Amino acid sequence: MEFSIAREELLRGLYLTQGIVERRTTIPILANVLIESTADGVIVAATDQEIGVRRHCAAKVKKKGALTTGARKLYEIARELPEGDIVLRALENNWIEVSAGRSRFKMVGLDPKEFPAMPAASKDEDKHAAVIPAATLMEMVERTLFAVSTDETRVNLSGVYVERAQKDQLRLVATDGHRLAMITRPVEGLVPAAGVLLPRKGIQEITKMLETGDGPLAMAVHAGIVHVSRGSAELSMRLLEGDFPDYKQVVPAESERRVVISTAAFLAALRRVSLVSSERTCGVRLDVDGSRMNVSSINPDIGEASEEIEVEYEAAPITVGFNARYIIDVLQVLASDSRVEMAFNDEVSPAVLRSESEADYSCVVMPMRL
Repeated sequence: MEFSIAREELLRGLYLTQGIVERRTTIPILANVLIESTADGVIVAATDQEIGVRRHCAAKVKKKGALTTGARKLYEIARELPEGDIVLRALENNWIEVSAGRSRFKMVGLDPKEFPAMPAASKDEDKHAAVIPAATLMEMVERTLFAVSTDETRVNLSGVYVERAQKDQLRLVATDGHRLAMITRPVEGLVPAAGVLLPRKGIQEITKMLETGDGPLAMAVHAGIVHVSRGSAELSMRLLEGDFPDYKQVVPAESERRVVISTAAFLAALRRVSLVSSERTCGVRLDVDGSRMNVSSINPDIGEASEEIEVEYEAAPITVGFNARYIIDVLQVLASDSRVEMAFNDEVSPAVLRSESEADYSCVVMPMRL
């Protein structure tokens, strides 16, 4: 196999593989990228056997075939080569030659026939795919991914739950057991009625597809596999197993107390006060009385801090504790010029946070003992 390709085009293809290839693996070929020739270019592909990505890249193919070599090292080499075309050529014993200008590299490769295959979306699945504007999906992911559990033993919490909220409406939900984020947006096409659980890693790779390419993203589900495509890039991933919690039971139907606060002021106060809080719990105390909220934290090993901010609140005075990080994560994805509403019943009930002007995005945060 031999082909020439523009440096930027090769980098775009290799970029999508970097988060998928395994750094440490007992299967060496999973650290490699597969490059195959097509009628009008090459396909750059990678997989960890749970997630697979493919991108078609424009190239001038001199000799058809396939090759595979280390994905990370090839990406590093391509980044350092000068602007212009890069030539890749398959040598004997699966070695690869990479050349550009006066630079020459010879890289170890493996037999491309050993590269594992990943399922590809059928034409029928493409016809029934949900079509999501790139900006919409990026917003939905940014507003939920932070709530995904990082505890690998809790498989059913280690991904984002995707379901149909109503006809032509897509909902994303994530929780780690301490907080929950939920967002709903209108989409075109057939959204699966039954919810599916997408792994964190797969969602992170989808965001890379949203950063590059043009047009909306299409998503289809079939036989335990989610297929995602946008422009010249395709991604497939296996769904997580396990039952996602009944999140609707977590969100309080009614709340007796409501505090309305400037998002920017609340975020700034939490960031400052939490500097002295415990690194493990990041606990802060909120004392709400009338038009004032006092945000404070005491740490015997560091000291103490407090800050008062203006709020709108009409119920009886209350003191409640929260992990500041959980609230900060929510406030960071809201518009800085917005006002956030925090609704709760008492000191031990979960609080619901949402933008005052946005009903389709809400987060639930559990309180903590002070």
